[in-house]
Amino acid sequence: MVNEKTPVTWLRNFDTETESPIEGNATGQIPEWLEGALIRNGSGIFRIGNTSMNHLFDGMAIIHRFAISNGKATYQNRILKSDSYVQSKEANRLTTMQFGTSVTPDPCKSILGKFMSRFELPNPDDMTDNCCVNMVSYGDELYAVTESFKIRKIDPVTLETIGEKTSMKDYIAVNTATAHPHIEEDGTVYNMGNSIGPQGPMYNIIKFPPGKAAFTEAKIVASLPARWKLNPSYYHSFAMTDNYFVFMECPVTFNTFKILSVNVRRQAFDSALSWFANERARFLVVDRKTDKLINTTYETTAFFTFHHGNAYEKDGHLIIDLAHYNDIKVLSDLLLKKLNETDGKFSCAKYTRFVLPLNVLVPQSKDDCGVNLVKLEGTKCKSYWMDRKVVFCEPDHISERPIELPRINYMHNGKYYRYVYGISQLEGLSENTLMIKIDVETRQTQTWQKEGFSVSEPVYVGRPHATKEDDGLLLFSALHHTDERRVLLVILDAASFHQLACTEFIAKGTVTKDFHGVFAVQGDAFHRY
Repeated sequence: MVNEKTPVTWLRNFDTETESPIEGNATGQIPEWLEGALIRNGSGIFRIGNTSMNHLFDGMAIIHRFAISNGKATYQNRILKSDSYVQSKEANRLTTMQFGTSVTPDPCKSILGKFMSRFELPNPDDMTDNCCVNMVSYGDELYAVTESFKIRKIDPVTLETIGEKTSMKDYIAVNTATAHPHIEEDGTVYNMGNSIGPQGPMYNIIKFPPGKAAFTEAKIVASLPARWKLNPSYYHSFAMTDNYFVFMECPVTFNTFKILSVNVRRQAFDSALSWFANERARFLVVDRKTDKLINTTYETTAFFTFHHGNAYEKDGHLIIDLAHYNDIKVLSDLLLKKLNETDGKFSCAKYTRFVLPLNVLVPQSKDDCGVNLVKLEGTKCKSYWMDRKVVFCEPDHISERPIELPRINYMHNGKYYRYVYGISQLEGLSENTLMIKIDVETRQTQTWQKEGFSVSEPVYVGRPHATKEDDGLLLFSALHHTDERRVLLVILDAASFHQLACTEFIAKGTVTKDFHGVFAVQGDAFHRY
């Protein structure tokens, strides 16, 4: 159990690379068929010279690799050699603005130069390439990514940063892109990014074809206008089914004027966020056959989400499951000074379902409003016409247990599924000590924990020739609460949730937490989730 004296593992500062793979002490048996590498990404360096980062999203990226072969595992890690990191390291201060940390003024500038620099408009090309969120296969290459249009190619074996940064803006009109794209069986990647044009801010759905043409033939397949013309919604992920793209336009927005004045205000990008508590969240549903928004407008009470779990269609309904917050307090909870407070008030997400009835007729009279349009059995979700313009959706909290970083058997992405896996914690605390599995059909949960350790996002790997959804393995890392060099690779049987194997490593230096990653199967040209 985490108590007030337990250091928060999210706050560790990386110091020394474990460049070459090291072996560890193993217990249990790693299945012989499991061949590949669990590659993870996350914030790790929170101090550079005189600069201390303010937010969990701001730490310089650290890439971790757990290689598995012949029933044995090794571990290594490397700093992502982004321009943001290299230039900041050379200057001994932060030189590229991050999500919650502003640039430290150049001490070599004159007083007048420092003053005038405050009135310079931020250059979009100066956006960070500190890609500290996820690993994504574009074409047949592996990239570290964040929410910038800049991504960095990684050698999946040595973890070296390869070549110069790749700028999506060189190929398509986007200013940002999510770190949570969807990858189809042939390697086609779909992502979402923002742009600003004659119609104001737009949400763009982008298609990257498989193979070498991933970027050169990338194209925007749908553009959705932002509801608030000067306040496009902040978003971290989206959903995709066989026939639809689903974007959740939550009422947490970036104020355009504040973004343009960050230098004057000496504040970071997160200071431009606004929470419209009295506005509704809106589901934007795009028909993949026409790449157009469907006619029905779906709305619900204001909420925020980082991560979708899955979405699928059933009997004329669109089911959307996600990690649900009532507000955006979690964004301030992830400030490093807040993470250090174990006051039992940390925001926790609940796994939540919305059901959107498709192809519904506009009501002809007021008597038709308020009638539940959801005809599925086994759900508490409701959706009904509020008036002739809006279908209002009432959610169903599938589980009261906290969950974040939800992952599924990706073979079921966009299709019917039953199980979701994620990290969890004691209510109100920030330290993730539990691995959780939720059966979204029965609502039963299973958990795993190891005394003295905190866990990372789980990654599902299916057993060869599996016929059941949870016939596979769950892989994740775990950090010791007090020994900063101790890290585990844990392998669970996904069905029983019993531990099959655990390898403990002692790294050369501090091992830091991570956010997301992939299992790179040996020999595969690209890697899905």
